[in-house]
Formats: sequence, C-alpha cells, structure tokens
Amino acid sequence: MVLHVKKSVQLLRDLKRARWLPQFNDKAIKEAVEEIRSDSQEMKLLVAEHQDLDELPRELVTGLILLNDLVERNKRCILAYLNARLEVIERLRWEVGLMVPEEKLQKLHDAEKQYLNNYNASLDKYMKRYVPNCKQPLDLTADIEAPEDMNVQVRVVADDPSLGGIVTTDSGVVRLRQGYQLLVKRSDVEHLIKAGKVVHVATHRSDVVGGGF
Repeated sequence: MVLHVKKSVQLLRDLKRARWLPQFNDKAIKEAVEEIRSDSQEMKLLVAEHQDLDELPRELVTGLILLNDLVERNKRCILAYLNARLEVIERLRWEVGLMVPEEKLQKLHDAEKQYLNNYNASLDKYMKRYVPNCKQPLDLTADIEAPEDMNVQVRVVADDPSLGGIVTTDSGVVRLRQGYQLLVKRSDVEHLIKAGKVVHVATHRSDVVGGGF
C-alpha cells in the first residue's frame, strides 16, 4: 500500500517544479491507470465472495474504503495533471499565437498537440466570424496599446527560414534577417515578439514606420 498513488503524486510534483511544462510522462500515467484497474478488480473480487452486501465484515468494509480512496486519489491526481497541462497549452496560444517554439512542442503528447491545433482552429474561426458579415478579423490575442505606443523598433533574433518576411500595414512585405532592425506597427509584429522571434528594442510615437537598418 505504501507505493500506491506514488506515481500520480510524482506527476504533480514534476508539474510544480517545471519552469513551463515537464515532458509528458506517458509511462507514469499508464502505471497509475494500472493501479486504478488493479485496485478496482481487487474490490470486485473481495465483494464477490459475499452474497449479502449488507452483512459484510467490518474489516472487509474498512479495506474496501481504503482501496476506493486510493482509486479516487489516483484519478484526481491524473485529472489534475492533465487539466493543468491543457490550461498551460491554452495560455501558450494567447501568448505566442501560432508560432509555438519547437522546444515547447517537444514536451507535448501527440494528443496535446492535436488539442492545441483544435484550439487554434476554434479561436481563429471565432476571430474571423465574431459578428455576421464582419469585414476584418478581430485579433483577441493582441495587446491593448495606446495610439501613441503603436510604433515599435524591433530586432530580429535569428534567421528562421519559416519566417521569410512579414506583411506590414504601411510598408508592405518586410524581410527578416538576423540582427536586422525594423520600425513597424506593434500590431504587425505582436505575434513575433510573443514567440521570441524578434526583440522589442524601443517604442516610438512618430508616424514614420517601416524599413530596416
């Protein structure tokens, strides 16, 4: 009995210690589920030996209560682990948009990656159809900025073939290269700042935007 619930509790400890999310521990999950099945089967076998459930021996009832408590604890720990991870995954979408860093994707289970894709699709669908016949999508993930703070100077952190260039509101397509600095509207690069692809260097109140240096 000492080792019961140890695996599921360890899942929560790993979750608490991690800076972001720990690697999905599929092995510990399966072992905890096996504990649940084993304890549930043991309860069935114990009860099967007695025809009158109202007249069970006190020591047997005590054992059944203990086993049931272990089953419920394992269930709660596993569900808490899975739910906490999904909440972090949802926050990630709001923080970095569609450009999820590869090192974070590697920590997710395939089912969690699918959940993120479905969450992205649902959010994008709503932002494009938040009202009937809307002409412009509503970016719910963008920060609320005062008008004078809309223009920002950013620096490209590293070359990324997946980026290529971005379409800006005032300057058309702007190419992104490592060390390259741009003066653009914050709304054009908000997703890149959140994803860590570019670094916010300064904020400008002038109307001059676009171009690199």
